Amino acid sequence: MQLDRLQQKIPPADNSNLTLARVSTDDVPDRHLRHLRQVIHSISVTSKTQPLLPATRLADLLSDPAFANALSVASGAADTEHHVPDHLWLIAGKAAVQASGLLMNTLLDQTIRINDEIDYWNEVLGSVWQSGMYAAQTSPVRLWHWTKDIYSTTHVQQFSTDSLSRSIAARWARFYQIARHSVSEYPTCLNISDPIRSCRGEARQKRDKLLAMKDIHTSSLGLIMEGWHSFNTDTFTATESDIPGDQWQDVVHRTVALTEAILNHGNSQIAAPEFEQRVFSAIEISTTNVQAQHHSMSAAQNPLQLIQRLVHILRTQLPKHTAAISTNIDQNGRPSGIIRYWLPLSIVLLSSSASLRFLLRRQDEILQWIMNIGATVIDFAQNWVVAPIHKLIGTIRHDEKSEIAIMSKNSLVADRASLERMVVDFVRDRPDTSQGPMATEDATAITNAVKEGDLTPVLKAYERDLRSPLKGTVRGDLVRALLIQIQKTKVDVEVAISGINALLKSQELVFG
Repeated sequence: MQLDRLQQKIPPADNSNLTLARVSTDDVPDRHLRHLRQVIHSISVTSKTQPLLPATRLADLLSDPAFANALSVASGAADTEHHVPDHLWLIAGKAAVQASGLLMNTLLDQTIRINDEIDYWNEVLGSVWQSGMYAAQTSPVRLWHWTKDIYSTTHVQQFSTDSLSRSIAARWARFYQIARHSVSEYPTCLNISDPIRSCRGEARQKRDKLLAMKDIHTSSLGLIMEGWHSFNTDTFTATESDIPGDQWQDVVHRTVALTEAILNHGNSQIAAPEFEQRVFSAIEISTTNVQAQHHSMSAAQNPLQLIQRLVHILRTQLPKHTAAISTNIDQNGRPSGIIRYWLPLSIVLLSSSASLRFLLRRQDEILQWIMNIGATVIDFAQNWVVAPIHKLIGTIRHDEKSEIAIMSKNSLVADRASLERMVVDFVRDRPDTSQGPMATEDATAITNAVKEGDLTPVLKAYERDLRSPLKGTVRGDLVRALLIQIQKTKVDVEVAISGINALLKSQELVFG
C-alpha cells in the first residue's frame, strides 16, 4: 500500500538532536512520537481476513487528545526533526481509507438486501398467481387504510357542513363537497373492483424506488473505487528518499470529502447522474474551503481537522445513513412475516381444535405408524447399510475364512493331487519299454507336467488303444485312460469356477 511505503520514508527521531529537548521537556516529543506510531500500527491493515476496524474502535482511536498535545509540543520544540505533522497526516490518511472501506462494506450489504427485495417484487409481478397471493396477504392492511380514509373523509365533511350551515353559501358548499367526494370515490371503487391491478401498481412503484436506490449504491461504489485508485498513482509518492509534497495530502482531503458527500446525499430520492453531480460539487466546495483555510492558518492544523471530520463521520453520519437506508428498504421491500403468513397461521389456529380431536381419536393408529416407521428405518439400516459395509470390509481385507472359500480350495487341491497320482501310477504300470524303468526324476517331471495340464503319456496310450477299441477295452487300458481324462475335465472345470469366483470377488468391491 502506498501509505505504508510513505510511512517508511518518514525517518525516526534522531537521538542526538533530542538532547536539548530531553533536558527541557523530559523526553516528551519522543514519547508522543511513540504513541503516534502505535496508533498508526493499530489502524494499519495487518490481516486479509479482518482488514478493517469496527467504526466505534476507529473513532475511539481518532478521538485521542494526545494528537493535539503532540502537535503543540512539536511546534514548541527547539528542533524540527520530530515529523509529528507527517505522522498525523499518516493517521488521517489511513483512517480515511478505513472509513471509506467501512462505507463500502455498508453499501455492499445494503445492495445485497436491495437485490433480494427486487427479486421478490419481480416474482410478484411475474405472474398473476403471485400478484393474487400478494393481494390476499395485504388485504387486511388495505382494508384498514381504506377504513381510516373513509372515517377521516366523513369527519372532515361533517365538520365542514356544520361550519358552513350558518352561512348563506351553505348549499353551494354542500354541493361542492358532494361532487368532490364523488370524484375522489371513483378510483377507490376501481381499486375495490380490481385489487390485483392496484397491488401490481404498488409493487411496480416500490420496485422502481429500490432500483433507483440500487443505482445510487452502484454509483457510490464506483466513486469510492475511483477515489482509492488515486492512492495508486505514480505521482502519489516521490521516487526520491524524501517525503513527497502536498499532493498526497490533497488525495486524503478528497477521500474524506467524498465519504462525507456520499453519506450526505446517498439517501436522496434522485437519479444517479444528479447524485454524482451533487457529490462532485460537494468535493469541489470542500477542496476550495480547505485551500482557503490553508492560506489563513498553519498547514499543520489540517490533519487535526480531517481527523475530527472522520470522527464525526464514524460516530454520526455513517450510523445515520445506515439507519435511513434500512428504513427505506423496509418501507419499499417485502411485507413483514406476519402480513405474508397471516392466512396460513389463521387456518392453523382455526383448525387446531379439529386437528387435536382427530389425533386423539387416531392415537393408537398413529403410535403404530410411528413404530412401523422406526422398525422400517432400523431394518433398512441393518440390511442395506451395516451388512453391506461388513461384506465390503471383508472383501477389502481378502478374508479367506469363509466356509465356501475353504471347501472350494480344498476340493480343487484334492482333485488335482488325485489326478497326479493317477497319471504317475498309469505310467508306472505301462512304462515305455524303449526308455527302461521309470526313475524318480521322471515321476517328478510327470507330476509337474500334470500340474500344467500336460497328460501326454495317458493320451499316447489312449491313442494306441483306440486303434483296436474292442481289444483295448478288454485287454488294454482304454477305459483307464478315459477315466483319467474325465478326472482331468473335472479339475479343469473346478479351476474355471475358481477363476470366476475370484473375478466376482474382485468386482464385489466395485459393486459395494
